[in-house]
Amino acid sequence: MQILFASQNKGKQNEARALFKDLPVEFVFPDQFPELAGFDPEETGTTFAENALLKARAYAEVVQIPCIADDSGVEVDGMDQLPGVHSNRWFEGTADERNEEVLKRLTPDKPRTARYITVACYYDPVSEEYALYEETQEGSIAHKSVQGEGFDYDRIFIPEGYDKTYSQLGQEVKNQNSQRARAYRKLHEFLKELLALKR
Repeated sequence: MQILFASQNKGKQNEARALFKDLPVEFVFPDQFPELAGFDPEETGTTFAENALLKARAYAEVVQIPCIADDSGVEVDGMDQLPGVHSNRWFEGTADERNEEVLKRLTPDKPRTARYITVACYYDPVSEEYALYEETQEGSIAHKSVQGEGFDYDRIFIPEGYDKTYSQLGQEVKNQNSQRARAYRKLHEFLKELLALKR
């Protein structure tokens, strides 16, 4: 069984490989399909779930195989829950520049509490069936960006129960405990049951 993992993000691709490595599934990626070159469906949803389904459906309908996509973002209390669903689009620039803008806006009088949210989606273009799994990780925003493993807001997000960012904690800890890992573990169980039914 082939499943398209609908992300050009190499970090997310590596996480997917690690999380689903025990399933009898061949994961393929957008850069393996010429028809997906430059393909970037507009994320018009108002929730993470809407955007995850929108992305999974859009990619799956192009290549006509089942697709997994997710939508993730950080809500920062000191920024009125921004950037939220606009986490990758609220500020023009690189991931590092977005991180720096968050740090700049969090003046000492503003709360640094935050949460990382991920919704993972599976969509089958033949049956049009889909499954959505949402998980949240509470935490806070660090006072400076720290280089290390990870991507997006991992360099400034400190998960609850730790005193280091995801980047500092490393991929092994993140793959065990992050909201994305938990959402994908639920999706993993769904796929395991689905594959068992297809045997």
